[in-house]
Amino acid sequence: MANVEFENNFDDLINKPSGNTISETLSEMDVSNPFHDVISPLVASEGSSDTRVIDHNTLNSRINKNGVPSSIDPLESSQTLSDYDPQASIYSSKLLEREFEDVDVSSIKGIDAASSASTESHITEKSSGEESFDETATRRVHNDRFLASVDNSSKTDGSIPTFKITVEDPQKIGDPISAHIIYRVRTRTTSTAFRSREFTVLRRYRDFLWLYNRLTLGNPGVIVPPIPEKHAIGRFQDEFVENRRQALEKCLNRITSHPKLYRDPDLKLFLESDTFTIDVKRKNQDESKGVLKSLGEAMSNAATFNKFTETDEWFESRRNQLDILESQLKTLLKSVEAIVKQRKDLGSVTVDFGNSLLSLAGAELNKSLASNITILGNLQQKIKELHEKQARQDVLTLENTVGEYIRIIASIKVAFNSRAKVHQTWQNSISDLQKKKANYERSKSQGRFSQDRMLTQIAEAEHKVEDCKNEFEEVSKLIKKELDRFDKEKVEDFKNGVEAFLESVVQTQKEIISIWESYFQQMEAQQNSNLEDSSATT
Repeated sequence: MANVEFENNFDDLINKPSGNTISETLSEMDVSNPFHDVISPLVASEGSSDTRVIDHNTLNSRINKNGVPSSIDPLESSQTLSDYDPQASIYSSKLLEREFEDVDVSSIKGIDAASSASTESHITEKSSGEESFDETATRRVHNDRFLASVDNSSKTDGSIPTFKITVEDPQKIGDPISAHIIYRVRTRTTSTAFRSREFTVLRRYRDFLWLYNRLTLGNPGVIVPPIPEKHAIGRFQDEFVENRRQALEKCLNRITSHPKLYRDPDLKLFLESDTFTIDVKRKNQDESKGVLKSLGEAMSNAATFNKFTETDEWFESRRNQLDILESQLKTLLKSVEAIVKQRKDLGSVTVDFGNSLLSLAGAELNKSLASNITILGNLQQKIKELHEKQARQDVLTLENTVGEYIRIIASIKVAFNSRAKVHQTWQNSISDLQKKKANYERSKSQGRFSQDRMLTQIAEAEHKVEDCKNEFEEVSKLIKKELDRFDKEKVEDFKNGVEAFLESVVQTQKEIISIWESYFQQMEAQQNSNLEDSSATT
C-alpha cells in the first residue's frame, strides 16, 4: 500500500469579557468561529448516519416433487440474483455445515493469538506494498480474527481493556547506508490476552507501517489510525524524530482504544513479540500458499471488472464533504507551517539584534550606557527562546492535529475503497452465478445427463452471492458507524487544539511582558544608583 504523505479570525474571543478564561470562552462560543473560513467545516453538523437496511424481495425458488430445484431463468436481473435466499436451496444446509468446519474452534479456548494468526489468511505482501487476495480465505480471516482474539476481560462486562502505550528513547543505529531509528515501545494494559501487564519491545518505522497495512487489509471498513508519512530528507534531525515519535505514540493509543482494532492478532504480535522479524517472515510464508489461486482469481475477475459507481447518495455526499475538508485542512496546514517558520525566523533575527547590541556595548566608553545596552542585548536572547518555544507549541497544538486529520481522511478513503472492492466481489459472484445457470439451461435443453453436479455448483454460487451481499451491507454499516466516531473525535480534537494554541500564545506573551517589566525595573534601579553616585560626588 502506497504511503500516504491564516490569517486568523479571533473576533469572538477578542470581544468576550476579559474576566472569562479561555476554557470558558471556548465553551460558550461557536466552535466553528475561530479560523472560521477554514475550520468551520471541521465542526459543522454533517447529519446522522442512517444505517437502516432496506428489505429486498427474494427470488422465488421453485422446487419439484423430488426436492430438486427447477430451472432458473439465467436472464434474471443481477439485483434479483443478489437478493436470493440460500435457505430455499436444498444444498444450503450442507454448505453451512461445511462453512462451520472451517472455524478454528481451538482459538476460542485461549490459544495464543499471535501463533494462531500465522495461518489465518492467504494474503501475500509484496515488496511494493501490493497484496493479492483469495476472497474466500479473506472472509474466513475476518471470522478467525475475531474468534482468535476475543479478550476475556471484554467478554465479562463488554468494556474495552485499558492500554497505555509510550514510544520512547529513539536511537539511530546501523551504518551510514542502512541507518535507521529504533523506538522503545512500552505497553501497560489490563488485557488478559497478553502475556503480562507490562512489556517493552523495540520497533522501527517500517514495523509501524507493517502494522498499519495489516490492520487495513484485515479490517475492511474500519478507519485505521494512520502513521506519519515517510521522509527521506531530514529524517535524523532531532525535531523531526521527536515529532514522529509523538505521532507514532498517538497512533498506537488510538488503535488500542478502537473497539474493533484493540483485539486484532496483528496488533498483539506487534506489541508483544520479541522475535518480531522472524514471526513476520513466518507469517508471510504461511500466507504465500494461496498466491497462485489468488492470482488466478484476480485475472479472472479482471475480465469482468467494472469501475465502481456509487449509488448510495449518503456515501457520495460524505465523499464530497471529505474532499472539501481535505483541501481546507491542507490550506490550513500551510498557514500554520508559515506561522511556525515566521516565529523561528523572528527568534533568529532577535538574537542577531541582541548580539549586535552586545558588540556595541563592548565599544561604548560610557559605562552607564554600556551597562544599559548590555542588559538590553541579553534580554533579546530570552525573547528569542520564547519565540522558539511558541513555535514548538504551535506544532504540538495545531500543526500535528491538522496533519493527523489529513492522514485520517486518507485512511477513510482507504475504507471507502475496501467497500468498493467488496461490491466488486459481489458483482463478480452474480456474474459467475449467471454463467452457471446459463450452462445448466444449455445442458438441460440438449438433454444431457448428470446435471446434479451443476445444480450443486449453482447452489454454492447462490450461497456465495448471498454471503457477498451481506458482507457489502455489513461493511457499509461499519463505515457509517466509523464516520460517526470520526465526526465526534474531530470536533473534540480541534476544540482542544485551538484552546491549547490560544493558551500557549497568551502564556508566551505574558512571559515576554514579564521580561520587559524586569528590564525597566533594572533600568530604574540603575538610574537611581547613578543619581545617588552623582549626589555623593557633589
